[in-house]
Amino acid sequence: MTDVTTIKVPKALRDELNALADEGGRGTTLADVLAQLLEEHRAKVTRERNAAEALFAKAAADPDAVAKADRIARRAVEFLQTRKTS
Repeated sequence: MTDVTTIKVPKALRDELNALADEGGRGTTLADVLAQLLEEHRAKVTRERNAAEALFAKAAADPDAVAKADRIARRAVEFLQTRKTS
């Protein structure tokens, strides 16, 4: 038998999870619902990370964009340094 535990959640959240389990059909447990939600979250994070990496790669391939970003970053650092000494 798998080890199980109890987690304390607000009743409203429990009810929402139960509603999702009901949508899943007979035999869908709260553990199934939570596992699916975690998998969806992980997939979303992976998609977002891949999109960001693609954007960074595209930007890195454009020397003008890299130079502009560098100028903006340097100005931001200088601004923050002057505020820190003020």
